[in-house]
Amino acid sequence: MLTWLWKRLSNGGAEARVSGRALRRFPEREVERLLRARVLIEQRKADNWPVCAHCDCGLDARPIRRIGDEIRACCPHDAAEDVALTEDDLKRYSVDGEHLAGEIAASGGLVGGVVRMDDGVWLIGKAPSGYAMVLCNNPDRLEAPGMILALKAAVGGTRVALIATAIEATIAIRWREAGISVLDFSEVMIPDQSGADRLDLARILAEPHVAATSSDAAASRTARLMISRSRRSVQLDGRDFVLSLTEFDCFLGAAEKVAAGQVMLTYQELYALTNRATHRDVINELRDKLQKQGLTREQAFDLVKTVHGRGLTISLPGQDIDIRD
Repeated sequence: MLTWLWKRLSNGGAEARVSGRALRRFPEREVERLLRARVLIEQRKADNWPVCAHCDCGLDARPIRRIGDEIRACCPHDAAEDVALTEDDLKRYSVDGEHLAGEIAASGGLVGGVVRMDDGVWLIGKAPSGYAMVLCNNPDRLEAPGMILALKAAVGGTRVALIATAIEATIAIRWREAGISVLDFSEVMIPDQSGADRLDLARILAEPHVAATSSDAAASRTARLMISRSRRSVQLDGRDFVLSLTEFDCFLGAAEKVAAGQVMLTYQELYALTNRATHRDVINELRDKLQKQGLTREQAFDLVKTVHGRGLTISLPGQDIDIRD
């Protein structure tokens, strides 16, 4: 339910409204809990209803009337077009963004309160991994002058991770270049065993690395992508891929950037690695080779992504990449 409300808030802005009819899909106890938490705020009941899609009555809305025990949205021309309603159909609720952000933070066990940084941008606490978490449903505000500096100042040097919905690639790149992790909301909100939404950051942000106590074998079990420079080998999710010298240098260069917390391998750096003037040919050859060895076209393009006009990247979290000599 938290995910559904967040999407409504993202699409509707500060004036997001939901109806009692829409809320019937969720358990009544969950709706009541969010009412008590002031995430949902009951508004005045509806006193009119949309007109028929094909009606030419000239009305902006049809009236709602109580006829005996029935509630009906009445068509002025054809009683057969009347809509039978319930009390839930008439209920209207607004969605409070700050309280919803607080519930999302609580679902993930974040420590600290919610602080509003800007319209649709909240600092929602600190994750067990040590990251200060920022939640945003208004990506336009991420381009506001001084926003990155303001957030960094607010957390006092703590690492920052941004959770956003439908963030544009160019904005995400700018935030990553500033040293801020960018996560998609849909990837970090998952249903738990009871079906309730929960903020799950364990898969995305690892605990801070204090000491190298794990063996190489243990590390290899956790990394999705393993690359050996000396053997020029690539293994993804347990599957081996054989690449040409140029393809391997391209792939390794991009993976090294991501593993080091950087955004991408620039086209200039790619040229220096491969000495190939046309970067598109190198990238296409790499994707084609991945497809010939088992990936679908969509998987190959999702793994090896281009940043328009700038370079290419490997779309895996840095902690999922293990590069060895």
